[in-house]
Amino acid sequence: MMTKIIDLLSELMGITTPEQWGELLSSKEHSLPIKNHRASILAKRICIFAWLFAILVPAWSLIDYLLLPYELWFQLAILRFISGFVFLGIAIACNKRSCPLNKIFISLTLLLYVPTFFYLIANPILADTHFAGLAGALVNIYSLLPFLVIAALTVFALTITELLIITLPLIVITIWSLYPESSADISNSFMFIWLFLLLIGTSFFSSISQMRYMISQVTRASFDTLTQAMTRRAGIESLELYTRMAQLQNNHLSLLFIDLDHFKSLNDDYGHDAGDNALKGAVAALKNYIRKGDSVIRWGGEEFLILLPHADQGDARRVISRIFEQGLGQRPEGKLLTASMGLSELIDDNIDSWKALVELADQRMYHAKESGRARCVGSDMQILGQAEPET
Repeated sequence: MMTKIIDLLSELMGITTPEQWGELLSSKEHSLPIKNHRASILAKRICIFAWLFAILVPAWSLIDYLLLPYELWFQLAILRFISGFVFLGIAIACNKRSCPLNKIFISLTLLLYVPTFFYLIANPILADTHFAGLAGALVNIYSLLPFLVIAALTVFALTITELLIITLPLIVITIWSLYPESSADISNSFMFIWLFLLLIGTSFFSSISQMRYMISQVTRASFDTLTQAMTRRAGIESLELYTRMAQLQNNHLSLLFIDLDHFKSLNDDYGHDAGDNALKGAVAALKNYIRKGDSVIRWGGEEFLILLPHADQGDARRVISRIFEQGLGQRPEGKLLTASMGLSELIDDNIDSWKALVELADQRMYHAKESGRARCVGSDMQILGQAEPET
């Protein structure tokens, strides 16, 4: 039964591999472009809702004042203005140029829990009084707050893990508050609980569907369709981000500029299909030689960058050694597919921008080509590694 449900959901969301389910399960499986794009979208939406609530929640006190007794209005007004200040803080926190995803997740949790706690505090106060007419309608609106909170999840792209972390306490709190106090309340309470659980299921599906759509769109825009390396545009965003982070934290950041040797002759002699296969094989090999947090960027044609955050030249040399020892695949005629490489490092080379990092690695790559190809040049024009010469 569970297998059929998973198969149905996979078909509805266009999921074809276990890796795609992994991306929906946890943000740990997301690439940097996906994390950056999702952080930006979530921050903007949280900011909009927080500003809206910061204004409307205190302003609603005017309606309470017109319809409710003064003592009750005063208690609710205090809750409303406290909530308004919290929403204002969330709006300011998410309005920064760049906000880490973990802080955004905390802001979203606060955004959803403030109305929930407002409901928990206001519900006993309102339950002790009975109103008719417009006042009664107003009190009934307060009872719908848990439903509105869950419905708000539909506009946020979240992973399954994030949804469970946020909603499980909300579910427990809400069901506890809706649980019947007497046998006369059983029918209405269970109807509300059933509707609440149904809304949770709908919100989950909507949120996860948004996540799947976002991942597919960002992947399509950020990764080269042929090689599955990061595109130049997405690579520049990563270079800017990691360079800025490394400078702020005084961390190492290494960059390899890689150019496949004699690639034009490969295309001319064996055709573009053979060239495409060589590119795909080279990128697949490079991905096996780097860490999970590193990036392979297709810079143009047969040129690639390997971005190595928190890696000094010693760490980079280990990557270079793996490339030379295990290779990048074979050319159609059976010879080794080799590459010329240049290495630059943020601290050792005293570099102040990502552009300078790339330019220096590029210059060293050209020196490697001029020195005989199939080798890497690092700081002080030192040859760091050398492959077997082509025969």
